[in-house]
Amino acid sequence: MASTARPKTKIKTTAKSAATPAPAEATEALSARPTAGGTVTQLEFVQLLHKGSVIEVVIAEVAQAVYQLQLVVAWHYGRRTLMTSTRQPRDFRSLDTLRRHLKTLGVGRTLVRLELLP
Repeated sequence: MASTARPKTKIKTTAKSAATPAPAEATEALSARPTAGGTVTQLEFVQLLHKGSVIEVVIAEVAQAVYQLQLVVAWHYGRRTLMTSTRQPRDFRSLDTLRRHLKTLGVGRTLVRLELLP
């Protein structure tokens, strides 16, 4: 069985092709994202829960009868807000729905605190 070797080709690089600037649209899209330190996805939330890294889950009322989940994680300063797949904060319209959601995720013995608007 004879093996055929691929012919070697020399790749030419010039200063013009090596240092192409990033398009302006790409840099604008990156800067428009919310900061990664203040947000958490559903998958990250479940992983943090199962690792035991979540110190506290805060249910914060952000508007009249609109609630958001915020996490206090062991190695991060401040709270991290649960986000949807479209990178918007996940809003719950009912505390009952939020309770069922937390039970489904397996919060267990994690401290859960409720903060209501005045």
